[in-house]
Amino acid sequence: MRRRFIMLTVPVAALAFSAGGATAHAAGSIGTTTVYVSTTGSDSNPCTRAQPCATLQYAVDNAPAGATINVGAGKYNQTVNITKPLTLAGAGASKTVIDGSNIDTGSKGYYSVVSVQNNTGAGGAINIKGFTIDNAFVTALEVTQSEFPIDLSVYNDSNAADSIRVSNVVLGAVQDTADYGGIGFYTFNDVAPVTFTDSTTTGNFQGALLEGGGIGGSVTVTHVDFTRLVPCAGACSGSSTVYPAEGLFVLSDQPGTANATISHNSFHNYAGDGIDASAGYSGGNCAGSAGPCTGNVNVTEASNTFSLGACAPTQNCAAIHLDAQAGNQLTALIKNNKGTVHRPDQAIVEKTDAGVYSVTQIDNHIRVV
Repeated sequence: MRRRFIMLTVPVAALAFSAGGATAHAAGSIGTTTVYVSTTGSDSNPCTRAQPCATLQYAVDNAPAGATINVGAGKYNQTVNITKPLTLAGAGASKTVIDGSNIDTGSKGYYSVVSVQNNTGAGGAINIKGFTIDNAFVTALEVTQSEFPIDLSVYNDSNAADSIRVSNVVLGAVQDTADYGGIGFYTFNDVAPVTFTDSTTTGNFQGALLEGGGIGGSVTVTHVDFTRLVPCAGACSGSSTVYPAEGLFVLSDQPGTANATISHNSFHNYAGDGIDASAGYSGGNCAGSAGPCTGNVNVTEASNTFSLGACAPTQNCAAIHLDAQAGNQLTALIKNNKGTVHRPDQAIVEKTDAGVYSVTQIDNHIRVV
């Protein structure tokens, strides 16, 4: 049985840096609720349609809560941390690209090309739509500290009044796929409910990683295309081991119950797992402890479609893979899923482990061919 690889959580030292408020934010010095950003703009402009801003972070920092930031067509070699309720809207995924090449977001106190960290301000709706986001970058040192490249993250959002929606985006490959395959969409320990919908995640090792515990929020992933994901080696394992791609991973490694609904998604054109769910994990947030992390999972996986290539026999891939480790419970409703996987992959697997399983399977049609 292969070891299930999970991205380790951002180091404690880095968390302290982030929590310290490394990025200062103005209290809405742009006097309009509709803000414009353009590749031909300037941050000395008033950020109007006629005189747009140049940088995403300047627009976010200075726009009032509830504003809409319209980002024009073009490529922006920038990153941005969203710390207030607003809408960040591109001109469409085929037109507006946020390119994180060679930008070390870890040094800025956040950990992805586009980040949501509204931890201390007023709550409200945060919407991100109409972009391609790719080329996430981390330094070689950061990789050794278990900090890995991510396209878009919602990280420790402790504001119960928030709701986060990511839609109509393409999350592309990170900058250095040879070193670490990277993560397209990442959530961690959020109180706020998060929705990821009507999008594509491609070219990464993990299309989406939903990590954390049950501190109040839930994650919904629906109508997302997981395609052309890549295996991970080198920095992923610290050895010559190659891990097959993972479409979507629900991981509870914090106290409480992680709740997720995964429905009407497609997983195709790669060899690897489709959907993984793990209650507890021996590593990550509790590395070095006597047993697996404490954490339960409650997940619904419904009406998803799979067309997955074959993994190596030792990698034990499956369309749906469930794991409850000692002291933890995994509750799952698995229904109306369909498609194919190629031998030696399996359709639906409950790993032989010491946790408690409460799994209901209804009308699934996943064939092994």
